[in-house]
Amino acid sequence: MLDIPRLCRALAVPGKIAKNFIEDKKTKQYTERLNDLEYLTDKTIHTLENYVKNENDKLITANLNNNQKEAIYTDINELAVYLNMYYDIETVRSDPLISNEYPSGNPFDDVVDVMIYGAIIIRFKYVSRDQSSPQEKLVSYHLMDFKDKKVLGVHIQGDDKFSMYKQWGQGDERLVPIYPDYNNTVIRWGREELLEYLLKGKGDREDRRELLY
Repeated sequence: MLDIPRLCRALAVPGKIAKNFIEDKKTKQYTERLNDLEYLTDKTIHTLENYVKNENDKLITANLNNNQKEAIYTDINELAVYLNMYYDIETVRSDPLISNEYPSGNPFDDVVDVMIYGAIIIRFKYVSRDQSSPQEKLVSYHLMDFKDKKVLGVHIQGDDKFSMYKQWGQGDERLVPIYPDYNNTVIRWGREELLEYLLKGKGDREDRRELLY
């Protein structure tokens, strides 16, 4: 069922495949989670409208081109996809015939939690630090004010702080470290893409096509 063994895809697959990716933990009980989903949906739509349509605020749009704006719409749509998957699983999980397929609860619980904490983009990407072997992690991007500009602060699963930032609509090739200890941290969508970057080194960076995802 999974031609590419990605964590983001495995989350939506019940049974043995999902168990290989999802750490067994006590099922979360959220009596107000449906209200959370409605709130998050309204919030993301509001953010999108303010960010893209406010052409007069150079700190927000920063001369975004059409491709960058399209990337922003894609980011927002991705949040809607995750919310929809959460809702679909939650509605069938109580069925006795299906409930045993989700022994750890709804696998998208953690994704929704990150959204509640303000993430405007959530992706499962590969991360390398100091030439380490790529590891797939949950990477979230949050709107923040930094050096008098509105940027996207990046949080990587397992970190206790934001590590880097970029302008919304740019690829991860444009990430700028906030702290010196993140100077050699690289984020890419695919494992092979990240390995290629590590092999070629930063000198090849300027010749590569910017990937907007």
